[in-house]
This record gives sequence, structure tokens and C-alpha cells, in this order.
Amino acid sequence: MRILSWLGSRAGVVVLLLALTLVYLVAALDIAPPVSNGNITASFFPIVLGLIMLMALGASVLGDRRKARAAVATNKASATPNDDAQAPEKASAGSLRGPLAVVVLTAAYIAMFASLGYFISTTLYAFAMTLVFSSGRPGRRQLVVKALIAVAIAVLGYGLFEWVFQVRLPVLWG
Repeated sequence: MRILSWLGSRAGVVVLLLALTLVYLVAALDIAPPVSNGNITASFFPIVLGLIMLMALGASVLGDRRKARAAVATNKASATPNDDAQAPEKASAGSLRGPLAVVVLTAAYIAMFASLGYFISTTLYAFAMTLVFSSGRPGRRQLVVKALIAVAIAVLGYGLFEWVFQVRLPVLWG
């Protein structure tokens, strides 16, 4: 039970994202070298995205450490012996639902990508992410709009990779 509590904490989410990013990066490196004969290959952008994610996670960890140091310094300056402000702040289950959903959805997206192809997996992922970040329960009209936005994201991404970068993406039908 203690491990589940830790996995639900901010540190646990960062560790899960780090693990998923490293698995994603290793899988991208197994595809092909990022550049071959002066041309970018299918692994170039996944590798770049993985490296950007690692940098973002590193910046998040460094930012958290700076905030913690500043909080400790502030608490030491104004604390009384029985001050409740020294107790670490616990996150509520509601505040962790979003980050945990992002981790689970990203893992599912990575797992679906090879078998369902780019378009279906990206559309499902984009739709699910819009639901995670929407406030309240969306109505039928809002669901249709979110679905259309998810399709547009997938189509634009497909066009960007296929026509602009000339990187062939996996598809279910081909």
C-alpha cells in the first residue's frame, strides 16, 4: 500500500514518466540510426521527443528541489517549535488524477502505436488527453468537438511527418 501511495505522489509520477521515456527512447533507438546518408530516418523525431521529455523531467526535478530549499529556508526563518507549516504538503487524490492519467494514456499510446498505426492510436490518444484536461463532464456536442479536434491533430501530424519531413509512419491499413 505504501508503494501505491508513493507512485501517486509527484515524485512517483516523475519516476514513472522517466521510466516510460527511457523505454520509449530505447525503442526509438532500436528502429534505425536517427540520420542515414544525410537524411533523417523514422527514429529521428521519436529520439528528439524522448530527449526533450528527459530535459523537461530534469527541469521539473531541479525546479522542485529549488522550491523545497526555498520552503525550508522560509520555514526555518519563521517557524515555531510546533509549527504545522514544516509538515510536507500531501497532494489530494484529485490533484494526482491528471498526472497519473497522462502516464497511463502515454503508456497505452506507445503500446498501441505499432499495432494500430499512427492515425488510430494518435486520434485515440489526443481524444483521451482532451478528456483528461477538460473540466467537468462534457456533453454530447463537446464530445463531438473533442473528437474532431483529435482527428485534426492526427491528420496534421500525419501530414507533417509524411509530407514535410518525409518520414513514413506506421499505419493499420498499409
